[in-house]
Amino acid sequence: MELNATIQKEKHAINATLEEPKLIKVQSISDDRGLLIPFTDYIDHELFHRCYMVEDYGRGIVRGLHYHKFEAKIFTIASGAGKFITFKLPEDLADRNDPEEIRQFAQDNPETVQSWVISNRHHAVLYIPPYYANGWVSLENHTVLTALSNLRFEQAMHDDIRIDPYIIGEDHWKVIGR
Repeated sequence: MELNATIQKEKHAINATLEEPKLIKVQSISDDRGLLIPFTDYIDHELFHRCYMVEDYGRGIVRGLHYHKFEAKIFTIASGAGKFITFKLPEDLADRNDPEEIRQFAQDNPETVQSWVISNRHHAVLYIPPYYANGWVSLENHTVLTALSNLRFEQAMHDDIRIDPYIIGEDHWKVIGR
């Protein structure tokens, strides 16, 4: 049994050793009945203790930025589409939560802000470790996010530093024509 557990852990693309956000494309299995998306097969199950869903009724709703020192999150989109933003912010800056200081850091360090798009048409799982501010914007009406967390709700409430989402610049939240 112990050997099987070790082999299974090695297969997990999302595990406790990750220190940076990581996007894993997830294969869906479809037939004439519909589709199945085994998104937790890529995740070490010891990582999460809570599962929750969020639905945005309208397009363009921004949720975040939320900074966590202990909470790791795993996101996937069940319906619709979302653009996710991560912002690697030093702990001391997050603790002070001084808007001008954070804005200047974001301007001086643009590489600390990353974005990904996940939809129910391009299945993926996004892992966000602690020490990253994160948020997302719905790209379609009635977008449904499924999330996993390594903390229970009561624990997560005490590990949440709210940061103005536009402090990194409004363009990160927009869909820009190319």
